[in-house]
Formats: sequence, C-alpha cells, structure tokens
Amino acid sequence: MIECQVYPYFPTELLKQKYDYLIIDGPAKISKESLLIARQANLVIQPVRPSLDDLNPAIREFNGLFKAGVVKKKLGFIINCTSSQTEEKNAREYLTEAGYFVFATSLSDRVSYREAQNYGLAISEVKYQRLKEQSKQLIREIITRI
Repeated sequence: MIECQVYPYFPTELLKQKYDYLIIDGPAKISKESLLIARQANLVIQPVRPSLDDLNPAIREFNGLFKAGVVKKKLGFIINCTSSQTEEKNAREYLTEAGYFVFATSLSDRVSYREAQNYGLAISEVKYQRLKEQSKQLIREIITRI
C-alpha cells in the first residue's frame, strides 16, 4: 500500500517511524529541515533541467549539502525535461564533472507528463507506453540505488 500525505511543514517525527520507503518532496534549497532530512536519508535526488541556469544552482545546493556533512554517494541528479540526446549528454557530463552521481535514465520534455500531473497522476501513469516504460525504468534505478 502506498500512502501519501501533504504537510505544510516537515514533521520531524516522520523520521522516527518505520517505513520501507519515505519519499519527501521539498524545495531544492538548504534549510534546517532539508539538512536534517538529507543527513538521515539513504538517498537525496534532485531533478534538474539541462540548462546552465538550472544546473549551476543545483550543483551549488549539493555542494552545500556536502560541505554540511552529507556524503556525495547519497546525492544524485535526475536530468529532467530534455529535448535532445545531445542536451542530455552535455548536462550529464557537466554534473559528472562536478563529482555527482547522475541516474542513467533521464526524462524527456513531454506534454504527456505534465498532463498526467495535471490530473493528479504519476508520470508512470501517462497514456503512452514508451513514456510509462521510461519512468518505470527510472523508478527501478532509484530503488536499486537505495
């Protein structure tokens, strides 16, 4: 069973409970709460778009987590909203050169993903089989990494 809840703030008592997986979606900005979560997490994932305007701040945030004591092997990027293989490859090289893990599966920029989210669906619930498989492959990679 998958249970989802929305909180206006992060209740730290969640970290004291037993879960198979606890997925926390929060802002990509270091705060007291996000640092606490990152230190206790098995894996911190940051989706990032392939433009330098997105890559550089994302790397700065991970550098900040690293400087605060979060080990690099717990930090990973997912390249999101790519429009070409070249764009994805360049972003992957840039992130790798910064010293961070990058998941092998990236997500292309597709209207179908946004439409699914508009209806409260996960990206694995899109109507197109190829896009479903792409997102399921990414989920398998994440679970394997944990």
